[in-house]
Amino acid sequence: MGPVSGGGASSTRGHGTPLVSVVIPAFNLAWLIGDTILSVRHQTLDDIEILVIDDGSTDDLAAVLAPHCAEDPRIRVIRQDNRGLAGARNRGLAEARAGYVGFIDADDIWHPRFLEETAAALDADPAAPFAFAYSFRFDLDNMVFGMPLWRRPPRHDFAGMLTLNVVGNGSAALFRADLVREAGGFDEAMRASGAWGAEDWKLCLRLSARGTPALIAKPYVGYRFVAEGMSQGDPARQMRAVRAVLRDISTEFPGIRRRQIADGQVTMNGWLLGAFLSKRKYGTAIRMLIQSYILNPFWFTNPSLRELHLMKLRLWYGNMTGTLPGRVPVECLRQGGTAPFAFLSPPTRPRSRPQAR
Repeated sequence: MGPVSGGGASSTRGHGTPLVSVVIPAFNLAWLIGDTILSVRHQTLDDIEILVIDDGSTDDLAAVLAPHCAEDPRIRVIRQDNRGLAGARNRGLAEARAGYVGFIDADDIWHPRFLEETAAALDADPAAPFAFAYSFRFDLDNMVFGMPLWRRPPRHDFAGMLTLNVVGNGSAALFRADLVREAGGFDEAMRASGAWGAEDWKLCLRLSARGTPALIAKPYVGYRFVAEGMSQGDPARQMRAVRAVLRDISTEFPGIRRRQIADGQVTMNGWLLGAFLSKRKYGTAIRMLIQSYILNPFWFTNPSLRELHLMKLRLWYGNMTGTLPGRVPVECLRQGGTAPFAFLSPPTRPRSRPQAR
């Protein structure tokens, strides 16, 4: 058995070169990668190669991947010494044969039509450096939750990427591979400086300076929200990464207005505020609020920032009043009258994290 989709778009572009290369960087995520692999294998666009970059894992990743590799010849596992997330993504980029490349973290999932629709968007708009879709959040137990979606498409040109980070995570986009290489890929120097975790945002900013990305205004990307994950588990390091990106982009593109940088900091502060509060870093949280609203008093004149804050208020009000929809198992999630993730088997809930070796 190879592709497990029910049929869909297929377009081999000569000499066996796939249309899309999918890169899955993985480090000690054997316990979660199965859902990710299945979501990629269920893509309706099946003219793809699947590159799993084993970034020095010490868990049972090889054993978990073995049956998928036996069933699907499109999968290739590449093992390397640990280089971090950016380094694993760059290794996948170096190995990729297709003109389009998508990166999906080893605990996230894609809607079956994600690749088909983002590839079609890039075909339709040659000036777009990448295409992306909205994300929804789900947890370790595969229960969907999170913020309401945008009521109208947000600004997503360079200024929108800077002030809103509308792509939101490293699994939400399909890129033109040649442009990613020209931009230098993912900045591995950020890890060396202790400010890693925002390399995907930095890359999207560099690319959106060349042209406006294409937006698929549908929730096609499942972003797994983990309290101990990269951003929420170490918000201080993540904030250093955010500031490093803002500093580097300001230097690289000196025409950026200071107001845009300030608005971008407001967005990122709001994203990390909950993580600092959960760790009882109340002084840091207060300083973030001062930076966001006292030192940037005209933030509300940005209509997209207003909409973002209204989304957060609706979420807060829904949590307070109990009017938000309850958590839904991702395999039961309904979109467009169907259950697109029905191929995922429900995990034992609550799912237990394996002990570190």
